[in-house]
Amino acid sequence: MPARMNTARLDDDPQVAGPYPIEGSYHDRDSKAHWIARVFSALLRGRVLDVGCDEGRLRGLLAEADYTGVDLNPRADLVLDLERESLPFADRSFDCVLCTDVLEHLSDPHRVLDDLLRVSADAVIISLPNCVRSLLFAILGGSGGHLKHYGLPVDPPGDRHKWFFGFCDAAAFVRTRGERAGFVIEQLQAADESGPYWIGPGGRDLLESPNIRLGTMWCVLRRGRP
Repeated sequence: MPARMNTARLDDDPQVAGPYPIEGSYHDRDSKAHWIARVFSALLRGRVLDVGCDEGRLRGLLAEADYTGVDLNPRADLVLDLERESLPFADRSFDCVLCTDVLEHLSDPHRVLDDLLRVSADAVIISLPNCVRSLLFAILGGSGGHLKHYGLPVDPPGDRHKWFFGFCDAAAFVRTRGERAGFVIEQLQAADESGPYWIGPGGRDLLESPNIRLGTMWCVLRRGRP
């Protein structure tokens, strides 16, 4: 079922509405790249840095960008291990810095996020998963009980999530560290992916929590103007 945006705002909902339409869906890396290029087209211009770019699928979709992709993948413009190395760019080298579904795989996401903010002259686009919701989905059988990124596979995994958090933690993480670096939140939203979960009597309030009903967090930070 395609994700739908929730129009209600709860008192404890950290979402911030903005101009970028977090709607529609994607199902693999190719469709995700097309989704990003469409939703954030107004920002993906000028000097664009894609950190964790994989094969650099966005490159061919950004006609108005001078694109640089960073990843361990040998097809990236710059092959770099974010676990051990910092971004080798001067402060404010890029107009827009993009890092989607990457930080949760790193041992020190705090350092890397700060580095992303450092090299941006204007915008930073971050996405982080809602791990709490994903775990609930697995427990209730939505993925056959398989704990993707957290389970115990038969063979050693090539990668896995190194942090477990919900939407609210993810929102506080990017907001607070962004503010410390002089950035403000322009948009912070996720698709409402509420499902027909059974959680017993008294569970309705739990279902209303952003940590349960919201999917991947997408955040746009902009460098504050003096």
